Amino acid sequence: TTTHVADPEQGDIIDETLDLFRANSLFRNFEIKGPADRLLIILILYISDCLAKISSARTVPTQIEASKMLNTLSVDNLTIPGDA
Repeated sequence: TTTHVADPEQGDIIDETLDLFRANSLFRNFEIKGPADRLLIILILYISDCLAKISSARTVPTQIEASKMLNTLSVDNLTIPGDA
């Protein structure tokens, strides 16, 4: 079995999503050219859900409270466009 180890010096899809989140979240339409584009869209939607969950709290949550909220969110089903 061959094991592939990611190069820590090279960005990955998560790094790209976080770097481009603000700009990409403003687009209404995306041209999906392949699986990486679809994954990028799913990750942008997930980050949006995370931020919405944290901002919906009545008071600003502590880091521990925010972590608990996001852990709960992470086990919920994420509705993916096109899969509904």
